[in-house]
Amino acid sequence: MDLVQLIAKNWDVLIIAGEFIPIEISWLPPLEGWFKSISDGSLTSDRAGYGAIVRNCKGEPLRAVVVQEQRLSSINVLEYKAILTGLQLCQQLSITHVHFESDSTTAVNWLQGKGCFPWQLLRDKHDMQACLADLFEWKLSHSYREGNQVADFWHPGGRPRG
Repeated sequence: MDLVQLIAKNWDVLIIAGEFIPIEISWLPPLEGWFKSISDGSLTSDRAGYGAIVRNCKGEPLRAVVVQEQRLSSINVLEYKAILTGLQLCQQLSITHVHFESDSTTAVNWLQGKGCFPWQLLRDKHDMQACLADLFEWKLSHSYREGNQVADFWHPGGRPRG
């Protein structure tokens, strides 16, 4: 049986499996006494950048930074650097309880020791581990892009839109 016949025979199953189930996506502030670092990377054909923002438990922004990269890289490398930038902001603010959010599953996995870590980030990995050692408690989670309105404001290449 060729692929076309297989698809035709199982069309009803494929339609059901491919149904779109909407989920509600919203940003949640961190717990009392905690801070949230939200990061994002951006890559276009001619620009690259990343940024991070740190918010308190009321959702108020404390500090943010946007970096324009001179070298075009992979989006996953930029996402990882964005998480590191958020971590460095927390270190500058003497924050010790941080919830990191990133919309990059790959970067989150790299930080959790999963997947094939790229050699070009080994120095950043060392910096990340040193900064994480200064924290009392931290957690990391993947967030949907749609739940990160600040990241939507950032323009590819590290320039704000608008």
